[in-house]
Amino acid sequence: MTAPTGAPLLASSLFFTPLPPGHAPAPGKEGHGRYMLTVPWNRVSGWGQPRIGQRQDLSFDPLAGVLQYASTCFEGMKAYKTEAGDVRLFRPTKNLDRLKRSAARLGLPCDWDNAELLGLLGKLIALEAPLVPAYDGGNLYIRPTLLETSESFGIKDDAYAAEALLYIVTSVNLGQGLYKSADEDGIKLDACKNYIRAWPGGTGSYKLGANYGTVSVAKKPGFAMSLWLHGAEDYISEAGAANCWIIKEAADGATEFITMSLDNGIVLPGITRESIIQLLSDHASGAAEFPLPGMPRNVRVVERDIPMREIIDGLQDGTLKGMFGCGTGVVVVQIGEIQYDGSRYAIPPSPLIRLLRDAMTALQRGKVEHAWSWKVPAWEGVVVDETERVSAA
Repeated sequence: MTAPTGAPLLASSLFFTPLPPGHAPAPGKEGHGRYMLTVPWNRVSGWGQPRIGQRQDLSFDPLAGVLQYASTCFEGMKAYKTEAGDVRLFRPTKNLDRLKRSAARLGLPCDWDNAELLGLLGKLIALEAPLVPAYDGGNLYIRPTLLETSESFGIKDDAYAAEALLYIVTSVNLGQGLYKSADEDGIKLDACKNYIRAWPGGTGSYKLGANYGTVSVAKKPGFAMSLWLHGAEDYISEAGAANCWIIKEAADGATEFITMSLDNGIVLPGITRESIIQLLSDHASGAAEFPLPGMPRNVRVVERDIPMREIIDGLQDGTLKGMFGCGTGVVVVQIGEIQYDGSRYAIPPSPLIRLLRDAMTALQRGKVEHAWSWKVPAWEGVVVDETERVSAA
């Protein structure tokens, strides 16, 4: 994106509209949050007034960039409730940084101050605190979305949007159904060779709407997700929208946690992925203990390509000890079976997968205190006259 112009995004400009008396969710929307945050943007005037009000539908020009060319990106975050009743976010500035990166790739605005946007997000989540479940696996899912609302049709002078909208909505318990897979047999994946999710030089490492909608038709009945492959060697990349890992016993006896490198730009730089890498690497080096007991000291994190042949060979010689996916939606999910080239391969379960899931959950819910956990400040909303502004204090 070009150098920022116009007004900055300011949390102090927030206008809050409470829910109307007797508010009830629309039929079929009972699992969604009641409020939404919206912030308009214009290429000349900059960021408009942030507003928090009742969740509602949006409307656009029929030729808006989001409708014509899928000019939209998003993030996936979660709010968690601690046993003490306060609400936490997990490494939220990481999500906001990644949203900036995706926005820049689309020519959308990406010049906001994360502290300002996080302040607004905190107020939205504080209003929805009663909806946040207080048990492991429970969450309030948060979907920040940025899209082009200006007309984007035909040949333009440049690739940048003239108008855009940033909004955030929430939903209760996304991904909860897969949470217990680490305790059970794991999920089933179909290794997909008919559709390609991403390729070097493409947009696979950005969280763009088009990366997901265009390949959802690949999902087969009876399988939780598609396992995306690439290259003649059928390297694995992601499982659905989750980063993939295998656990192997190395020749020197170390337990290796192997995941695809980010170097070729095919997989999303997941925040759960990054967190697992740091926790395991710090544990192995002695820089910090793993959050929960039970992780072997002799572990090694490896980032490289993983061909399907290696998985099959590892099953045959016993060196493959487990396989899992990770991401905001699923946390850590055990993979129990892969269908590939007409054959089904059972993947052995590993207690280390459950340990990883429980450690991530403990950090997210504040059962183990960590700098990655951000406490949402209490806020009940301030009602003011339409012409006034709400203090961020």
